[in-house]
Amino acid sequence: MPINRVPTGIRELDEILEGGYPAQQGILVSGPPGSGKSILAAHFLYKSCKDGKKCVLMLTQVNVESFLEQAESIGIDFQSCIEKGTLNISKSFETRTNKIYNAARHGTGIGFLEKDCVQSVQDIPEDVEIVVIDNLDMLSLYHSKEEFADKFFTINDILYAKKCTTLFLIGQEETGIKQAIAQHTSFGNIELHVSRDTVTGRGMRQMYIPKMRCTYLSLEPLNFRITKEGIRIERIFQRDEIIKDALEYVV
Repeated sequence: MPINRVPTGIRELDEILEGGYPAQQGILVSGPPGSGKSILAAHFLYKSCKDGKKCVLMLTQVNVESFLEQAESIGIDFQSCIEKGTLNISKSFETRTNKIYNAARHGTGIGFLEKDCVQSVQDIPEDVEIVVIDNLDMLSLYHSKEEFADKFFTINDILYAKKCTTLFLIGQEETGIKQAIAQHTSFGNIELHVSRDTVTGRGMRQMYIPKMRCTYLSLEPLNFRITKEGIRIERIFQRDEIIKDALEYVV
């Protein structure tokens, strides 16, 4: 039985994922800085807002203005979405900054900063359908792998109970242990990579989708570019199509 899908906001990715992200599930998007995680999320939020879904964006590492400016650089203007109430942005970054300042003044540790992240998720209104958490790095930084596993499982479980379709964004830690924990728990994984061709010296971004339950995947990486219109996926692995066209030409 086909499951419901929520459009990603990127036409090529919707085709690859049989219509979009599996609805009411948590999807992990991982990658190093500059790989396109926030832009991927911006596409998703904007499309969902335009479709009339109520969305929440929880920012933990950048301020609201920085996120909006980045979205505007690819032609996405969230101002009308905010004014209409289809997008609510949680100012977690500003809150965390104030806590760090106060902790420094009073000589206390800052490991407590993310202790209320579960409560923040619990406070998300019941009519919200789309959630993006950008990103999980602060949760990973201040907790052991056991604590991270407990909190991520709890957050994912809360959002599933709320029937939210969620994107969890996470960077790349040195050991990769906490990322692996999140990958195991989430319903689907999208990995973004930045590499450099040793021959030409040119940089290249690739998307790899090792896991998306209830979805047929070829497991072949996809090249993509970040343009003035956002993410554009280049179908460089088209062997089946090329062979088919060649055979038809011969016949």
